[in-house]
Formats: sequence, C-alpha cells, structure tokens
Amino acid sequence: MKTGRRFALILICFLVLICVSGCSSGSKKASSFQMAFCAAHVDERAVTSFGTSMTSRMPELTIDGKAPQFLSMMMGGQARSEALPGLGASDPMLIMGGIVRISSMVAAGELDVMVADMENAARDARGSIFMPLKDIFTEAELADISLTRELLSFELVDTASEIPAPTGEMTPLCGIEVSGNDQIRAIFGNQKVGVFIIANTKNPDLAKAVMISLVK
Repeated sequence: MKTGRRFALILICFLVLICVSGCSSGSKKASSFQMAFCAAHVDERAVTSFGTSMTSRMPELTIDGKAPQFLSMMMGGQARSEALPGLGASDPMLIMGGIVRISSMVAAGELDVMVADMENAARDARGSIFMPLKDIFTEAELADISLTRELLSFELVDTASEIPAPTGEMTPLCGIEVSGNDQIRAIFGNQKVGVFIIANTKNPDLAKAVMISLVK
C-alpha cells in the first residue's frame, strides 16, 4: 500500500475516533493536563526542560495532585528517532505511530494543547481537532495578538484522489505562530511552529493560559 493511502486510512480512523470521543468521554474529567510537541524532529531534553519550567511557573497545571505531562511526538515527512538509530531518516511506521497515538489521545479526551510544525498542524487542522481561536479569544484579543504574531489557518484539500488537491477553502483560524519563543526554538530548532488548543479539552481555561504564555 502506498504511503499516501496509508495516511488516508489513518485519517479515516482518526475521524471515527473523534466521533466516538464525543459520546464516550464528554462527561469525563481529564486525569492530568497534557501538552504534546509534534514535528519531524523534537529535542526531547528541551521538552523536559520546558515542562519543568512550565510546571514551576504555572502550579495550577497540577490537577488534583497530578502533575502535567509534556510529550515528545516524532512525526512527519522526515521523522527521525535518536533512540533507534537503525531506522532510516524517514520511517513510515514511526510517522504513522505518532499520528495514531495523537488520534487516540484526542479521542480519549486526554490532550489539551499541541505545539506542532506546519505539516502536522495542517493535517490535524483539516481533521477539525483544534478549537477555533474565536471560541477562545475575543475579537479585541485576537486583534492585539495579530499585531505581533501570525494567526494560523490551513487550506483544505480534496483527499479523494491519489494526490490530495487544494480546494481553495481554509480552516478556521485555529493556532498562533510561536517560532520566536526561545523555549520553543530549543525544542524545534528553526522550524515554523504554532500552538493549538485541542477542541475537546477538559481544561479550556488552563489551555488558554498556556497558549498566552507562549505568545508573550
């Protein structure tokens, strides 16, 4: 099976999981605040350092005695694994494994915030897993943020053909570009990345506070 078709099958499974999550986890409280860092290359040590700093600066992220979780997710067109040097520079199983893991977490209502490169963000935005910015911020707040940060949306694509074709339509504004944040740059290097709130987060106020902390 070609890689493009594998991704299409994963996307279908992902959409099914999202539908299931609306019925199965809507009344459940998240066990802990969870934030994922997703890209072809993520510095895991920098993620650990970020988590320690964020937990110290925002003690409210500890919910019912459970510390927040900060997850490194290697996924994308050139996914690499430092822990598994035998893998090639681009390993389809590693790529798909990350996508499936994220899909499962979202479906279970376990994920609150994602920071991702543009490739991964575009795929997930097209799957409607991100909360539109208009549901998080007021128009005045968004106008203020847009003075210094890019508000992100992504072009929709028609996946019916072997090679997905742009439709000319766009997703809602759903993320904020944060590449200039020093801690984020330590994690992702010079990649363009954005921060996004997961649509079915159980902790929207905390998620917004984390997003704002990265935008400042």
